[in-house]
Amino acid sequence: MTGTTDDTTVMRVIADLAPIWFPGCVVDSAERTVEVGWGRGALQMSAVVGLREIIERCDQVPQQRWAEQIEAWLRAVVAEGELATEEHRYGDVGERQRALLVQRGWSARTAGPVADTLIPFGDHFEVVVFVRTGSELRRLTVVRRSMLGLGEPEVPSPVQLSLDEIADLRPVDHDGISVLHREDDPLVSMAIVDREEILTQASVGLGVLVGVPRLSTVAFCPADAGQALADRLAQYVADSYRGAPDQCSPDLFWVQGDRMVQVPVTLANPPQAVLPPSLLPTPRRTWLRHLLLQLFRR
Repeated sequence: MTGTTDDTTVMRVIADLAPIWFPGCVVDSAERTVEVGWGRGALQMSAVVGLREIIERCDQVPQQRWAEQIEAWLRAVVAEGELATEEHRYGDVGERQRALLVQRGWSARTAGPVADTLIPFGDHFEVVVFVRTGSELRRLTVVRRSMLGLGEPEVPSPVQLSLDEIADLRPVDHDGISVLHREDDPLVSMAIVDREEILTQASVGLGVLVGVPRLSTVAFCPADAGQALADRLAQYVADSYRGAPDQCSPDLFWVQGDRMVQVPVTLANPPQAVLPPSLLPTPRRTWLRHLLLQLFRR
């Protein structure tokens, strides 16, 4: 149910109901915005928020559910304003932004009435933006991002801020597999994003087979290292993912430069990676990989 007529009807419902739930809020139907306020006592604040998100949500559900959708969204927007006010007390919010790589769809499955600030990352992952407040990572929503002015060009990139924090990570060998891990650090998953500095082998030869079983763990091996090592990687990813408090993805991927392709893994015990023919070793490729790795290590 989409289109100008339906959107106009949604706007009319918002304009009629919003002042009843929140006396003093102002709906501008022409600009498709609402001004909401919050605060305690003499400290009162307000913000003008665009209505596009809630209009789109209403367009996706029957009209009899519009009222509950609108009320939940407006109450969430007011709560976002209160949170934005609180976050200013902890210092520069822009510098405290962080980004996490999570499974595609994670935000949609777990978000509340207000959409998260996120960046799609290929077909399998997305990058969700958070604000670090003490030891806590709070999800940053599109609404709060606007309230805090974090969309301005001079504001630091949350992606770069996260990559700076994990720049000191070095892979540790685990039975032939390279593992990046830092306990209780969910930023480690972002290593997949920085293939030029952290996951440099992804740009060498045929790239790498990689898994992100936990937000705090990235495991990989050369893509053309052979079936045995690929299977060990699949086993490591499965074991690390199972029961982890910070699960990310149980899957295996072939990363070569800017290309990321999912590699099927059988449900057998132990699991087995189903390698594409182009990754199956040949004598020439084995020697070529050896030479490239020697050059890479110099």
